[in-house]
Amino acid sequence: MGSKLIKINVAELEDGMILGENLFDAMGNILISDGITLKKSYIKKIINHDIDKVYIKEKVKSENEEEGKSTPYIIKTRLEAKKLIGEAMEALSLNGAIVEKVLVIVNKLIEDLLDNDEIISSLGKLRSVDDYTLEHSVNVCIMSLILGISYGIKYDDLIDLGTGAILHDIGKMMIPQEILNKPGSLTIDEYEIVKRHTEYGYEILKNIKGISDIAAEVALNHHERLDGNGYPYGKKIDQIKIYSRIVAICDVYDALTSDRVYKKKIEHYKALEYICKMVNSQFDNELVKKLLNCVKIYPIGSMVKLNTNEIGLVVDIAKINPSKPVVRILIDEKGDKVADYLEVDTNKNIDIQVTNVFPRFQGNFG
Repeated sequence: MGSKLIKINVAELEDGMILGENLFDAMGNILISDGITLKKSYIKKIINHDIDKVYIKEKVKSENEEEGKSTPYIIKTRLEAKKLIGEAMEALSLNGAIVEKVLVIVNKLIEDLLDNDEIISSLGKLRSVDDYTLEHSVNVCIMSLILGISYGIKYDDLIDLGTGAILHDIGKMMIPQEILNKPGSLTIDEYEIVKRHTEYGYEILKNIKGISDIAAEVALNHHERLDGNGYPYGKKIDQIKIYSRIVAICDVYDALTSDRVYKKKIEHYKALEYICKMVNSQFDNELVKKLLNCVKIYPIGSMVKLNTNEIGLVVDIAKINPSKPVVRILIDEKGDKVADYLEVDTNKNIDIQVTNVFPRFQGNFG
């Protein structure tokens, strides 16, 4: 017997239900922990904190799961997708059976994302560190579908977007492994070889029945940039379709926030700051806005450290400049608790910057 997560309205909560997620208060402190059996007092507490919907665990029979453990649907689909990409790259080909599986998996991912608002707002929960190329392909697919859904791309076109995204790096199977997995910096010649994966991918996909032109073009153009400084052809904004622009952003975000053989991952907020700096030169402005709606640089309620050595709580975000939050100072530069109410708008104080983001802070500054 395993369990699955179901999202329900708070009004439907009953004694005995098992909470399927951690709930936090406005200060970022845990309100009620994942796995708690709910009772009336807990339900009242949830209602009083203006929480509309929560996940609960529903027990389900499963032949492949141990008692008390569950594998969420989206994670199962990711594992299927990862296995599939591995099969394709190992076989150095995409036969009809694999193409059919790709389309089925992309459909599954789309359906799950469309049905689950929590996933759209919680990209970080979908990530794990694993073999880079395979994991990266699936991560980019999921993120691209999320952006595509947010952008309003219709369902049939999401199939093409997801297919192109999950196969965007398929051309890397033609690149020598010793170059792909080289722990140090690539030589100029080696980098030129790696860059060919876009053209290899296009040649592979364009000749396969069941793969659309859109999907093949994603493989070709996901390293093109709006200002013409991308590769392989140096295309500019009017030559790059929306599907390739979407995958380009997701490809860079996932690459920056993943451990690779030659480079350690960076914090997600630093990756988002980088992408924001490249708006209109490398990345589409409207798409970056959509990305920031899904993954906030500094989520409200997160704890940050400023270059003044002060620590505070993010209480607001500047819509015009999401990398410059309003911070309520809780600890001063000497490490002492601040008694007076003090907020710093980093958008108006250009010399003040965020230097670090902390995990959910467990202190209580009331």
